Amino acid sequence: MEQQPPPQVPNPYTVVHDAPKPASIKVFGILHVVFGAFGLICGGFGFLSLLAMQYSGMADQIQSAMSAQYSEGYIKFMLFTSSISLFLSIFLLACGVGLLKEKNWGRTWSLIYAAIGIILTVVNAIGAVLFSQDGPAAIGAGIGAIIGTAIGLIYPICVLVFLTRPRVVEALKE
Repeated sequence: MEQQPPPQVPNPYTVVHDAPKPASIKVFGILHVVFGAFGLICGGFGFLSLLAMQYSGMADQIQSAMSAQYSEGYIKFMLFTSSISLFLSIFLLACGVGLLKEKNWGRTWSLIYAAIGIILTVVNAIGAVLFSQDGPAAIGAGIGAIIGTAIGLIYPICVLVFLTRPRVVEALKE
């Protein structure tokens, strides 16, 4: 009786890595770069505007207008959260580059971005409500906080959902 060689079993590592990578890796890489660039440009101008409001000749007029709607310390709170948002935009750009280069660190950092983004969105909403004055301004701040939070949570949640899928995790293993 002739002895048959055992059938060739494909190496699971090469099979997985020869398969096409999920499109969500490239899609989120591009979105990260676009949103990071927009955040850097728009957030940078917003941050500079806040600084200008603090130290310009119109600072007293701006402060009196702001104090009608928000309590003392709101502009400092906005400066603090704006600076974190700027750093988050730079971080998001780096994550996008990592995803476009199909690096696992790009996915890992994106998950960190998503977690920090969710926390920052909730903190912004709480701050808007806590610093608002009583009356119609508080109602407006509450409604704005709810709508802003709902919109602000969409992208970080999508990042968490899509970049933790098993195919994406496997495709980016190094």
